[in-house]
Amino acid sequence: MKHHTVLGHAHRLCITLTFLLLVLGAWELASHRPHAPDYFLGPVEILQEAARSLLHGEVIVPAAHSLYRAYAGFLVGGLVGLAMGLLSGVSRPLRELFDVPQAFVHAIPKISPFPAVAVWLGFTDASRILIIALSCFFPAYLNAMSGALSINPRYLWLSRNNEATSFATFVQIVLPASLPRAMVGLRISLMVAFILMVATEVIGHSNGLGTMVMNAYQNGEYRQMYAAILLIAVAGFVSNLGMERLSTRLCRGQNLATGG
Repeated sequence: MKHHTVLGHAHRLCITLTFLLLVLGAWELASHRPHAPDYFLGPVEILQEAARSLLHGEVIVPAAHSLYRAYAGFLVGGLVGLAMGLLSGVSRPLRELFDVPQAFVHAIPKISPFPAVAVWLGFTDASRILIIALSCFFPAYLNAMSGALSINPRYLWLSRNNEATSFATFVQIVLPASLPRAMVGLRISLMVAFILMVATEVIGHSNGLGTMVMNAYQNGEYRQMYAAILLIAVAGFVSNLGMERLSTRLCRGQNLATGG
């Protein structure tokens, strides 16, 4: 069985790599066609510029600032959303208390309050982290609440009949059973953090990768623009991969039923 699983993974990886190479090859050929515009660069040229920027250290400081904002906002918004979502899932009064406010605020594009926040805090890391945290809150909150609401009520009934405390029930039943769905929410929140990281840097003109993209665009430096976009994509991919591995490890053996 394990042998067939490994072969299946290898087969899917081979298909994915083949498709990716075909797309990149077609892109590279298209970039070398006659009269191709200056802004249409091939993947080889973009990779070369990204490698040059890394080797010369031009992107190290901007990347460090950007990742700090993204991760800080994700941790604040994601963890608060996770906690509030789990509590709302097991407490109807809390769920009813938060339902209308979260539905109202959730409908607002999260970048739109950024200028108003900047009036109070300036175009600083604090204002950017606050907007990122607000954006990360909702996917974490809704998925955690959904996970808690989906717990098989028989497990809660057994816990009460065994006279377990509310805290013990939460730690031993609610949290493990809700974790798979909650981790999906956190992974979505992490990707949202990268989107808002770039958006807040573009608007506020900071020293991050988002500002590098905008400055390169305005100056016609398309190689640098695409290289910065590539680095953002790689950072997001690696971060998501890390969250996926963490989710797999934490949710291993979570066999509590979630249906009725």
